[in-house]
Amino acid sequence: MSGTFRSVTASLASKMQSIERTFAILRTLAHGQERAGISEIARRADLPKSTTSRILASLEALGMVERLGDRYGLGSGLAALTTAAAPVGSLREVARPELAELAEFLGENASLVVDDGDQVLYIDTAMPPEVAVQVQDWTGERLPYHAAAGGLALMSGWSQARRDQLAGDGLAALTTRTVSSADALAAKMEEIATTGVVWTMQEFAEDVNGLGAPIAGPNGHLVGAINVYGPTYRFPGEISRSEMAAALLSACGRITSRLTD
Repeated sequence: MSGTFRSVTASLASKMQSIERTFAILRTLAHGQERAGISEIARRADLPKSTTSRILASLEALGMVERLGDRYGLGSGLAALTTAAAPVGSLREVARPELAELAEFLGENASLVVDDGDQVLYIDTAMPPEVAVQVQDWTGERLPYHAAAGGLALMSGWSQARRDQLAGDGLAALTTRTVSSADALAAKMEEIATTGVVWTMQEFAEDVNGLGAPIAGPNGHLVGAINVYGPTYRFPGEISRSEMAAALLSACGRITSRLTD
């Protein structure tokens, strides 16, 4: 019996160690402002690189972490555990068909963005087929909240205190039209509250316009946003702004519905 007891005890200790290492990695990712590579995560969690790589691979397969290039961040599957009802699949998987449909209908890039600490993170982009001049795909990049339509859409779900803090830290003017004051930011929040969408006209770059709308999760909290953007000479184009807004809001609504199924 003593041998069996020691065997069981050793097995439990090994499993506990594995759990502790997994949580060490998750805590590292949760506390970091940016996504990180395996070496950096291993250093912060004080774990061997090989162990970190193995655990990250398992967490990625479960949707607990997501990898963009060689950098890791918390995944939508982990966020789902804190909501009243878990979404079916990851946010990216659910949103992808809607991004593709929007890109084809509007003729411009349609991106899925999420809150990533001090900036907005682009986690997927659908590009329109048969467009002669493509604009940059920002997937994997982080941009200022106040200068991106998707970032502003996400901010509509923030507390006033968090918005005030961002404004208090200073809103960098990337162009002469960038939101760079608390009053201008409040006007953008009013635009979203009134119409459900927000436009950015040459606010991130002189040659780019954007349109954004938020995506609500199962418990009503925002889990992401869609940012459609294109060059100023063709976006918005022949389709009316109201029709574009309606298409975007419908896409976000369908994503929410699938997340709550």
